Amino acid sequence: MRSGAERCVREFDAAASLHRARIGNELRAAVPIRGGRRLHCADRVVCSRVAGSICAGWRRYVEIGFSADKLIEELAAQMAVRAPEGPIQIIGISIGGHLGYAAALNLQARGREIGGFCAIDTFITTSASPMAGWKARALRTSAGLLRDRRLDEFGRFLRSRFSRLLLRSTGSRLASVVRRIAPTSRLPWIFAADPIFEEELNMRLLIQGVAPWTASLDREPIALSAPAVLLRTSTNEDADSVWKRRCPGIKILEIRGDHHTLFDHEDPRFLRETFIVGTSEWR
Repeated sequence: MRSGAERCVREFDAAASLHRARIGNELRAAVPIRGGRRLHCADRVVCSRVAGSICAGWRRYVEIGFSADKLIEELAAQMAVRAPEGPIQIIGISIGGHLGYAAALNLQARGREIGGFCAIDTFITTSASPMAGWKARALRTSAGLLRDRRLDEFGRFLRSRFSRLLLRSTGSRLASVVRRIAPTSRLPWIFAADPIFEEELNMRLLIQGVAPWTASLDREPIALSAPAVLLRTSTNEDADSVWKRRCPGIKILEIRGDHHTLFDHEDPRFLRETFIVGTSEWR
């Protein structure tokens, strides 16, 4: 394994542990690694820990004038500040793959070298509406958790889906509804009662703000000049052609599990080892 991969494996392990812990559904990033370089991780809910404290979850997403373009500018700027020299390595998980790719393009346009880019099970969507087949996927996930007797995780999964259903019922009015009730004490009480609700609120608001914007990335895709790898489950095979246009020469490696269980698979070493293989050319 070459030095570029060696420098980021430790941070990948830390990121995976945080993802499994579901701490606010955010991943800490911009963590110093050997040689003064840094690995930046963008999660499906990018929020405050992508590159320092550039945004604050739902509070950031309901601000008047918030946009994906502004988020990318801020994200790239924070990365440049935190890694003022040398190659920058970026990982984007789920919808964070799109944000990581866009931030990498922004940095590339500034003359910065991207030492490596990895998208992990980033699905292709241009709408905040539920993706086709979501009911079948939810049933498969539920059945798998019950089969393996992972009852605590099954309970969390049901709570997350119930919260998601409630939030989706507001449609495009979600941001305005949150702005209206934010000054009251209702939200802190709800979050204290069930932290999963805040995770789902963060995710739903981000998807509403970012999903339609992702289509702009592929109208005239710009090639990212960096070693790139897509780690994806079998359910996201449709994303391959999109990533091949964005990142010529990208490595595409299949990982086990599904979108919701890839970090919790019974053999977590497989994901780590696949990551090591895919990033062997990172600078």
